[in-house]
Amino acid sequence: MRIEITKGLVLSAYSTSRGHLAEILFPAGEYLAILTPEGRIEILNSSASTAQFSFSQFREKLSLGEFILLEA
Repeated sequence: MRIEITKGLVLSAYSTSRGHLAEILFPAGEYLAILTPEGRIEILNSSASTAQFSFSQFREKLSLGEFILLEA
């Protein structure tokens, strides 16, 4: 699926280049999001970082207008 982040957000994300969780800026724009085998939604950043959300966290971000679902 594709989502849009409406404003720059600092999210707790796993950095593959650093190998650990870090606070990473996700600037406003479009991102690819996938469903993981664990049932979480993972948002991929072009800088090899991923942020994961539960369905309830993702739904909250949608209701606050921080995320917009572009394509399912």
